[in-house]
Amino acid sequence: MLPADGLGLRSRIAVLIILFSSALLLAGQPQTAKFYDVQVSKDEIYSYSNLKFQGDYASFESPKGFLALCRTEEGVTVLMVLGTGTVTIEAPEAVQEKFKAVFGAHPLKTTFKTVYMRLHPKDFEEVFGKEPLTKVADEGALAAAKQLFDDCFLRSYHAGPKAMLPPVKTRVMEFDTADHGVTATEEGYWLTLRKYSPYGSVYPRDFVNPKQK
Repeated sequence: MLPADGLGLRSRIAVLIILFSSALLLAGQPQTAKFYDVQVSKDEIYSYSNLKFQGDYASFESPKGFLALCRTEEGVTVLMVLGTGTVTIEAPEAVQEKFKAVFGAHPLKTTFKTVYMRLHPKDFEEVFGKEPLTKVADEGALAAAKQLFDDCFLRSYHAGPKAMLPPVKTRVMEFDTADHGVTATEEGYWLTLRKYSPYGSVYPRDFVNPKQK
């Protein structure tokens, strides 16, 4: 018969061997990257015409302007519209009264000067991948894109200077509007909508998007 302490020692050694073996197994498997380098590049400035987007509750269109894309190794996760256009934002019936209190009316229809969007690369390919874009060399558009990126990047899906990918079907959009200043909306399983000047927020915390239930 083995002493009790001898059995305990063997058990601990067996557990350590199992843990060590598991660590080696995991180390040998490819790991999914969570954080990505991302920046504005002169090689990702494009001109567009008749750009349109339709989301769950927000839609916009712009007749012409410049588009700046920021790519990770997984694909495009930042899209910036540098051109005037119109935006329409609606809300589910449950929060329309709060919407009216913040924005004065429902739905919100206004014009914008720029749009900053964060999205998953799969959503970019599905929504914008077939847009007819023309690569251009425009220093003014490049400078404007860098400024917009610096202003907005740290407000969503980041780890310091690195990008995190939003979940599929999740889009964060910031509109520089004529009537309401900077207005930000996020569409995903959760919904958010707020304006920054003066500050006002429409959705309560963790409001479930009825279109993605």
